[in-house]
Amino acid sequence: MSAHVRKRTALRIGFVGAGRVGTALAWHCRRAGLCIAGLADKDPAQARAAHQLLRLPFLKTPASRVAARSDVLFFTVPDGSIARAYQAARPVPGTIVCHCSGALGLDVFEGRNRAGLDALALHPVQVFTSHVQAIDSLPGSWWALDGSKRGMAFGRRLVQLLDGRAVTVAGAVRPAWHAACVFASNFQAALFDAVERIGSGPGIRQNRMLEIVAPLACTTLESILRQGSAEALTGPVQRGDSETVRAHIEALARQAPELLPMYRELSLRLVGLARSRGLTKSAERRLEKALARRQ
Repeated sequence: MSAHVRKRTALRIGFVGAGRVGTALAWHCRRAGLCIAGLADKDPAQARAAHQLLRLPFLKTPASRVAARSDVLFFTVPDGSIARAYQAARPVPGTIVCHCSGALGLDVFEGRNRAGLDALALHPVQVFTSHVQAIDSLPGSWWALDGSKRGMAFGRRLVQLLDGRAVTVAGAVRPAWHAACVFASNFQAALFDAVERIGSGPGIRQNRMLEIVAPLACTTLESILRQGSAEALTGPVQRGDSETVRAHIEALARQAPELLPMYRELSLRLVGLARSRGLTKSAERRLEKALARRQ
């Protein structure tokens, strides 16, 4: 190992990117007794806000200086900026370089082995809508880990400090892993936007519509988590009720035609689930015919 590797007894954690994830991680690292080497961000206002939340004095510090002070260096920037931020920071040998992307592996840290660096990909399975919400939601989350031996050891230690649980997801399959997380989280926004859009037809305002369907949505999720997706399935597709499906399609064609492709695609997926529950061939054909009908 290079003679320039730092010798320290206290682990120092640095962050390049002071957004919601980076700030929340830094807040919890500081709370757990780890030393924060610094938070760098190209937006001074964002860096200042992060320092205020952490109750640290604000100094506008370049990423290269944070890197020079850090034993562990997080790149908590958008996925497309991680490689550039890493190259610009020039971490010194012995550093564990980390990112929190769900879709990227360790290849984003190009030349890490030649540079004498360890690496960690540490993806929190959580949503972050604000700094405060991120801090509140991070403990107890699941994390997807991949890394070098030393990087994984640090990652597991950090997850343990956050009362979380970890699963190993190798770089080659991380894009598919992240797509699954998008289905579980981000696509809900599209679904509930559709609920609001359709609910406006009967004259129900958006907030009221969400309030009305909230118990339905929560009970459905509870059933899925308890029984599995197929066993929790109810509704017209599960019953083989092609006439109701046809009525839905006619109503959407009049009121929200842009939602028809989503309705058809999701309903066809439900036909597959209903088949596993004993949907008859004749009912399946009627449903598929109703879904294929163009308005």
